[in-house]
Amino acid sequence: MRNILKDVSIKSAVFLMAYYITNSVFQSFMALYYKDLGLNDTRIGLINAMIAMVSVFAMQFWGKMGDRAKSRNQLLAFMCVSAGVIMLMVRFVSAFWLLLLMITFFASFYTSLQPMGDSIVLESLDRAGRPFGPVRMAGGLSFAVVAMLFGNVLNAIGDTAAVVYTVAILCCLMAFAAMYLPPVAGAQKKGDKKNMLALFKSRDLLILFSFMVPLQITLGFFYAFFSPHFMSLPNANSSLLGWCYFISATSEVPFLLNADKLFKKHGAGRLMCVSALTLALRWLLVGTTTNVYVAMASQLLHFWGFIVITVTTSKYVQATVPEELKASGQLLLSVFGFGVARVIGYFGGGMLSDAVGRNTVFLICAGICVACLLIFAPYYLRRKPLNGEN
Repeated sequence: MRNILKDVSIKSAVFLMAYYITNSVFQSFMALYYKDLGLNDTRIGLINAMIAMVSVFAMQFWGKMGDRAKSRNQLLAFMCVSAGVIMLMVRFVSAFWLLLLMITFFASFYTSLQPMGDSIVLESLDRAGRPFGPVRMAGGLSFAVVAMLFGNVLNAIGDTAAVVYTVAILCCLMAFAAMYLPPVAGAQKKGDKKNMLALFKSRDLLILFSFMVPLQITLGFFYAFFSPHFMSLPNANSSLLGWCYFISATSEVPFLLNADKLFKKHGAGRLMCVSALTLALRWLLVGTTTNVYVAMASQLLHFWGFIVITVTTSKYVQATVPEELKASGQLLLSVFGFGVARVIGYFGGGMLSDAVGRNTVFLICAGICVACLLIFAPYYLRRKPLNGEN
């Protein structure tokens, strides 16, 4: 039993489970709390855009700190506790601009937890020669189960304030999972002037990011507004919404079991071409249906969307970025994929939603995915996989 608890894959899985349990509640249900405060889509979009915008600057800071830290684990634990305390304070504000300020402060810590954690997990697994896919699957399944269960709990108690309290508690508990991870120190020596801007010298990395950003814009709109959109459908409730996220997260399992093999064989770019097509179909379905069960079924198309994009790009960065910049590399990935893309998806999508309706915006998202496929598929399908080891 002791040997199992010391296993690097188990330790990594525990942290990913802790993170994705927390994110399951925050990402899936926080918009309902905003709605209960009386906020419209534009204001909800602005809140989420500020979360993404502050991440652009916060991730650069935390990436630099992570590359130079004596212990990335301790730094990560500090970030977890800070995020939890600030989220608890959110419950005691109701004025919109004060709420916006508090959520932005929370985001300055919270948005860097996943990439900082990934940098520790990926490095630990690489040292031990262990695959990432099955470990990441533990996080995805945790997300699924908690989304389903919490949706039922929220439907029963009928008070969305529970979302805020739960996220605050889970962030603090995540700190223990961070310390349970194998210890990893920053590889950059004090006085080394290298920073994440050096990563822009990689042409292949920039092309991959250019492909990723538009797809993440559409995902940003989905994560900000699918919950209120779904709840507006006839016969929808929080319990069914929880089942939506359960379906989407469990659909990731087949890919995660084969992620490492697929990445080696096809590379991030080729796999993301399939993601673009799948997302286009998904947004088309969501944008054209008013049937709650069809909307739920559309979640099955999650299996080749978000998870493929995030896992393959993370593995690409881990394989290609110099050792002393690996934490910065993962954070730069989030700056593009979460920061820049989500600002546009959240705020721009929110304004468009109030102007033309959510259904129309989902159809626009489908068009963006088709355009990405037409632009980037010829580039990636005619070349080698462009993996780091090649």
